Amino acid sequence: MTGTRHRDATQGSACLMQAFRRALPMAALAVLLLSAAASPTAAGNPHSAFYSPANDRVFWFIHASDIHLGARGSKDSENLQWLVTTAQNTICPSFIVVSGDLTDSTNGNILGYPNGPHQEEWNEYKSIVDPNVTADTYYDIPGNHDAYSDQYFAYYLANSVQGRATGGTQHSWTRNFWFGEYHFLGVNTADNTGAAFSFLPPYYGDHAGLDSTELAFISSELQAHPNAALTLVFGHHPLAATGDPKDTYIYYGRDEFVGLMNSNGASLYGYGHTHDSSESFYTAGMSEGVFYFNVSALGKDSPNQYTVTAIDCNGIASVTQNVNTWPVVLVTAPMDRYLGGNVNPYTYSIPNSPANPIRALVFDTATVNEVQYRIDLSGSWRAMQRTAAGNPAYPHLWEAVWNASGLAPGEHTVEVRATTASGVRTDTVRVNVQGTLAGDFPPPDCDVDGSDLAVLIGNPSLMDISTFAQNYGKNTCP
Repeated sequence: MTGTRHRDATQGSACLMQAFRRALPMAALAVLLLSAAASPTAAGNPHSAFYSPANDRVFWFIHASDIHLGARGSKDSENLQWLVTTAQNTICPSFIVVSGDLTDSTNGNILGYPNGPHQEEWNEYKSIVDPNVTADTYYDIPGNHDAYSDQYFAYYLANSVQGRATGGTQHSWTRNFWFGEYHFLGVNTADNTGAAFSFLPPYYGDHAGLDSTELAFISSELQAHPNAALTLVFGHHPLAATGDPKDTYIYYGRDEFVGLMNSNGASLYGYGHTHDSSESFYTAGMSEGVFYFNVSALGKDSPNQYTVTAIDCNGIASVTQNVNTWPVVLVTAPMDRYLGGNVNPYTYSIPNSPANPIRALVFDTATVNEVQYRIDLSGSWRAMQRTAAGNPAYPHLWEAVWNASGLAPGEHTVEVRATTASGVRTDTVRVNVQGTLAGDFPPPDCDVDGSDLAVLIGNPSLMDISTFAQNYGKNTCP
């Protein structure tokens, strides 16, 4: 699809950005280190996550997909209304990204047969989103149901929030904070032929992919943000076959797209389409890989879900939850070493320190009574406290100091529990505790990464800043 344009946005949702404006920037050692260590040749640095007591480097967003407005017998309009009102006002995300299938293209016909596009569906879509979002807080990208029988995406361009704002089908935006730039990219993986829906395999009228013009836009936008701390990408389709023959995926342009994410340091690819939720790690054709997160449909089939993703000191955390259920609990630090299903290369180990930080986000429409943590799924629950009112993540961020000095080296579990007027919910992460505070000084794991930054923040005498920055992200063993 031609005519794609770049769109930068440095503002988030009103509640979150006002909080960041109130916060006074900390002259944290970590900021200097990561600024000095930034790679000039990549758009993002997946290895930049670090463990720190700094609690003012946290922000979050919502990822939803597959609204299918117009689907017969679904909660499409009800759930979209909830997303852009109750969820947005309660969770206060920096932005919402919706990765395709905004409409169903059936207009509620009894057979559920996509025979659109139907302007009636788009009119209802606009009536819900327009009073509640702006083009700087809501990023809607097309899916296959938005592309059937519409080769040039005329209906998407005339009716979606981003189509009207940018005149394009792919979108690039940033979030800029005092602690760094974060780049986000929405790509159009939908079929470019204008084919109608079909019952015939293997494509079912959905020959998904990325053509040369779309790939050129992606390449240009990735290269335009060489100073981004992290780069996260969203599309409608999975990158490869899921095992279900009815799940179409990116058939053409996939290898080039994966190569661009690999060479430009992307950390995550988030998608929808399958109406299932999963977290895995995609490595095919990549040096290390990307977090590969699939979110279930918001408005069709069951369960109807959405995902909250947070970035805390460049570490990614994610939780998927059913629509209109509370509380939402997400541990943001320490980072889960099993994010993506297996031990991933972008997490950090943590020191066996007597003052290790734990942070978690808690969201609820009702009163939050208490938030607690415990270690290794046993023992007493210990209290966590809300951050001070001046913190940019207040009142959603809770924290505690954890004494890990008595733990044996190896894997341990951190569990956070929130008790609210709505109910009780927990979130759990697994971490690797180092048996020494020395980190890679001398190096036991042969690299200089976020684990070492956590140690260096606690003991700056271990290595001077310039030497650390010069070797950050490199293998330093002979």
